[in-house]
Amino acid sequence: MSSFYRRSSYRSVELAVGPAYWPVAGWTALLVFVQTTLVPVFTFHGAVPSLVTIAVVLYAVRAGARRGALLAIPAGLLEDIFAGTGGGWTLSTTVVALLVGAFTRGIFADGAFAPAVLCGIAVLLRSLLFWLVMAMEGYPSGYATAHLHAALWSALMTTVVAMLWLLARGRFVHDKTTIERIE
Repeated sequence: MSSFYRRSSYRSVELAVGPAYWPVAGWTALLVFVQTTLVPVFTFHGAVPSLVTIAVVLYAVRAGARRGALLAIPAGLLEDIFAGTGGGWTLSTTVVALLVGAFTRGIFADGAFAPAVLCGIAVLLRSLLFWLVMAMEGYPSGYATAHLHAALWSALMTTVVAMLWLLARGRFVHDKTTIERIE
């Protein structure tokens, strides 16, 4: 028996039965618009909740890393267009979607607490990656403390909003995502 046969016999195919891409992409595009126009009215301590991060993280948790990244790229690109930044949101949102999708591969994601906390952690990671990209583009590093303060508040606010969304969604929507592995 050749080694190629043995290696291929351990492969499996995963079928994700979850949210369809195009409706989620449409809602995420709407959330980007709301994030940049309406949400800044609700600024608290210089921070706002990140609706885009909630959408991307919850989709990546349910649909996997690759499909999450496919949603993160246009979402981050729209944020970059509205914010006038040079790709920082696109890169950071995509990396966060890939990491969340890979991290939650074996985690039960139908609850509310763990995905909401994951959204808050993702905001912190996304902010860190964004400011690393901005620093490479020449943005002054003197704003690090102010940005960290805003990122912490944003993570807390995002966690609360995600928790409220997940509790409401769990109460009224009953479509559950499953990932089937075919050996």
